[in-house]
Amino acid sequence: MARTTIKDIARECGVSLSTVSLVLNNNPRISESTREKVLSSVRKHEYQPNTFARSLASQSSRSLSVIVPHLNHVFADTYFGEIVSGIYEHATSLGYKVMLEMANRHFIQTHEYLNLLKTKRVDGLLILGSSVHDEYLKDLAASNYPYVLVNHYFPGRSMNYISADYITSARLAANHLLDHGHRHIGMLSGTTTNTALDFRDHFTKACMEGGVAKENLYWSDGWFTEQGGFEGAQWLLDRYPEMTAIMAGNDKMAIGAMRHIARRGLKVPHDISVIGMDDVAAAEFANPSLTTIRHDLYQIGAKSVEALLVLFRKEAELVQQTLPVELVVRESTGPVRTAS
Repeated sequence: MARTTIKDIARECGVSLSTVSLVLNNNPRISESTREKVLSSVRKHEYQPNTFARSLASQSSRSLSVIVPHLNHVFADTYFGEIVSGIYEHATSLGYKVMLEMANRHFIQTHEYLNLLKTKRVDGLLILGSSVHDEYLKDLAASNYPYVLVNHYFPGRSMNYISADYITSARLAANHLLDHGHRHIGMLSGTTTNTALDFRDHFTKACMEGGVAKENLYWSDGWFTEQGGFEGAQWLLDRYPEMTAIMAGNDKMAIGAMRHIARRGLKVPHDISVIGMDDVAAAEFANPSLTTIRHDLYQIGAKSVEALLVLFRKEAELVQQTLPVELVVRESTGPVRTAS
């Protein structure tokens, strides 16, 4: 008879591997109803944790490393700030310290990302803002060290990640604009992440399935910034004045686009609807307030910590998870303008 594993317990109880682990370690964060459900399954199957694996896991530095991209003022960026807040608060609640590292040239050339793990200075790496050009990630993919890509993934590669659901995000955004009658739609996105490319491809597909001609879908690189959104909107409107809506791949580009639209003497959403993605704090207070696809960045950070600890304790060999998203309708989108 096959030995019951922690995966069997988690599957039977309908909870995550990390939840079962927290129950077994008597963590007070778990509700009594969940605790009793898990313990009942443990007793039923006479489950015995792998004491050898747990003893190895106990050789812990109680520290995690957060690797951020080499960007100007990266720590002031709202997107990264929300994720790091989720990581820090969840990690410290579990008794872990958090180290911040920047993926600059020296960090990569000296293989410091591997040295941190080899010397056991940290139990694992949480990698934010990775791009399609980050070749050093192949070293981690080929290793047995615990790491998690935070809100990014590489399709077709067996790499650990926790990410918002960008495919569902694309369909929610497309359907919202289609429902308002928009058939000439511009897109602002970046090209350096697989999530952005995935979003652009699936947004395009959903629009075409909804009856939009391919030639009526316009694209510009917005560089993920407010300035990029401003310049991208200008480029699109100069060439496609018939455009009635802009889908931006993040809220910063959307806010930049709205700034250019206002500078041009047009009104949002009367002349052009604008929708963003992420739902950062500034979205609600933009003028007009920004319709967006909500990605719970704080929760993505917290869930990434849980996934990393599951990998560190060798309770899973691979973690790949997408988190739910939500359309938040505000003032920046409306029905397509009618000809005057």
